[in-house]
Amino acid sequence: MTRKVQFRLVDAFAEKPLTGNPAGVVLDADGLTTEEMQAIAREVNASETAFILGGNDLHTPPRLRWFTPAAEVRFCGHATLAAAHAWAETLGPGALLGRPEWRARFQTAAGELTIVPEIVSEENSNVVWWLEMPDPGLRPDNTNPMKLTTLLGLSPDDVDAGVPLMRTRDEDVILLVKTWRALVEAQPDFHRLARFSERQRIRGVCVATLETLSDFVHVVSRFFAPSCGVDEDPVTGSVHGPLAVLLTVNDLVPSVRGRAAINCLQGQPAGRTGIVRALVTRAAEGYQVSIGGSCHTTIRGELLLPAK
Repeated sequence: MTRKVQFRLVDAFAEKPLTGNPAGVVLDADGLTTEEMQAIAREVNASETAFILGGNDLHTPPRLRWFTPAAEVRFCGHATLAAAHAWAETLGPGALLGRPEWRARFQTAAGELTIVPEIVSEENSNVVWWLEMPDPGLRPDNTNPMKLTTLLGLSPDDVDAGVPLMRTRDEDVILLVKTWRALVEAQPDFHRLARFSERQRIRGVCVATLETLSDFVHVVSRFFAPSCGVDEDPVTGSVHGPLAVLLTVNDLVPSVRGRAAINCLQGQPAGRTGIVRALVTRAAEGYQVSIGGSCHTTIRGELLLPAK
């Protein structure tokens, strides 16, 4: 007998539908094997699909797992916001307006995550979802910068030498370039970059610039993860916590009494884009950072699976 699971496709970090980064969300993943979750992620073919398990347990938060079309990952920001948004939708239309204390909490490989809804407009139930990020784990990276630059389709003169390569807890590498033009004209060799990333144990590469086309935006970026089956991700939540901390630590964005509010734009040239809001606060040990964004559900329905 055919099995069914409840499914959503949610655009995260999206100011309106059909922008931002789409994530699949399976609301009732109990009983699915890891192999089935991976097969569903391939079928959905979004950069990540989130699976919620244990949603009916009233005593502990549900578990959340994330899969790209090629592999399971330890953390994904945009699919976490998408999962919180989809989970809240199961409460009914407008339910958040009557529950100001409501939070989405998930147990994950990155620890327990809490996502807080901020009601921006009660008229249309517009919500910005805020996720307190895990420690970014920023550290200097020893990847060969000349080799990486070549694989990204950049020249050495494009690179901002004032900020060294950094690596995050998720094994992403952050590279700053001088100009917006260098960023949008970069043409990575995805096949060779994937092989290089596998050898260097790199999940993805974030290329960013402080040269933006709007005073509202502080930083613009692109993100490449071909070794995970995602040549270019439209909007990557997980890398923006570390990116925001990197910019704050190096005094590259305005801050007031140890706090910085950063508007980040990520997107594919002539393709999807999205806005990631980041709040960075100096703490007793290092920095705390939260990222926020709006979500819009574009598809609701059921996934049909073969009988066991």
